[in-house]
Amino acid sequence: MLKFLFRVFLALVIVLILAILFRATLFRAVVHYEVLRERRSTIVANAEPTVSATREIIEVIDAALDSTAHLLRFTTGRASNQPSVLRHGGDANCIGYAALFASLVRNELDEMREGGKFRVEHLIAQLHIGNHNLHEAFNSPFWKDHDIVRITDLRDGSTIYVDPTLYDATGIGRVTGP
Repeated sequence: MLKFLFRVFLALVIVLILAILFRATLFRAVVHYEVLRERRSTIVANAEPTVSATREIIEVIDAALDSTAHLLRFTTGRASNQPSVLRHGGDANCIGYAALFASLVRNELDEMREGGKFRVEHLIAQLHIGNHNLHEAFNSPFWKDHDIVRITDLRDGSTIYVDPTLYDATGIGRVTGP
């Protein structure tokens, strides 16, 4: 019996370790985002460049995610959503996280002279597991939707969806869109 319990415990530990190691893959396999509309936000230039001009779009995204997570602290209270304010750090909700991230990516692409090759959109979305809308589980208007960013390569139409708030909380940045 003790041998059986040890094997069960060992199996649970292995499953837990694998779940932690592959959390991003598991999250993307289970959760997807449904885009509601684009958020019309004021994106202000002049954020400092995050990477050198030789980097690829994935590196630009990773650097902007790291910068956003380093500068911001999540809050459910009132906070600025203006990238020009947030680039100095402070409290932000998902709107502010997405606005700052989008601004950093746009500015870096412009610095690299690649801005015309990509479209960066600040979106309002909702999280779903299967056909179930996770936002319906909350009564607060604060949780009615969630902001993410879509980056589209205009040359081939490929898209990357990014959730800067989720990245700050879990280390998962790229997510599954519609």
